[in-house]
Amino acid sequence: MRCHSCDAKGCSREHPCRPTDSLPLYSDEERKIMIAAAEVEALYYGELNRLQEIREFARRLGVKRLGMAFCVGLADEARLIGEAFEAFGFDVRSVCCKVGGLTKEELSMPRRPWVGTVSCNPAEQARILDDEGCGLLVVVGLCVGHDTLFYRHAKAPVTTLVTKDRRLGHNPVAAVTCPYIRKRLGEEVPERRA
Repeated sequence: MRCHSCDAKGCSREHPCRPTDSLPLYSDEERKIMIAAAEVEALYYGELNRLQEIREFARRLGVKRLGMAFCVGLADEARLIGEAFEAFGFDVRSVCCKVGGLTKEELSMPRRPWVGTVSCNPAEQARILDDEGCGLLVVVGLCVGHDTLFYRHAKAPVTTLVTKDRRLGHNPVAAVTCPYIRKRLGEEVPERRA
């Protein structure tokens, strides 16, 4: 499939180019998630920001305790986000990416002086938040790849509030929506040397 190249998008008007029987793919719990997501979309389309949408989504799922996995580089933002979720009435638990003090040397990872010696530990972040009994986990700026591992290890449902993009101020879609940035996408950037 190459949906990104399709101009018709008939599937969005009940005319799929590839009919399937997808409903059996969803467990009862996943159907509840789908319904909660649809309710938020139907009731608040274009009216709420993503932080507010997560609030409404979590409420519809009956979540009382939210878990937040955040990058240490976004610690200030994580504090504000945690305070906002607490003001919304949630019990918030959070885990910084460096939890556990796993070193890059232990994993035979490349080291550079500007990024430090302690590795992110997304599997441990997921384990801690699951052990804390969080009903919904919120990702705040985990690195590319670390977010992948966090999603894989988490047992609770996960959503993303912030996608890290150090270059574009955590607004990665600007790479394709801003013509000044988009025209430079194909340029090779030399690797940084220690």
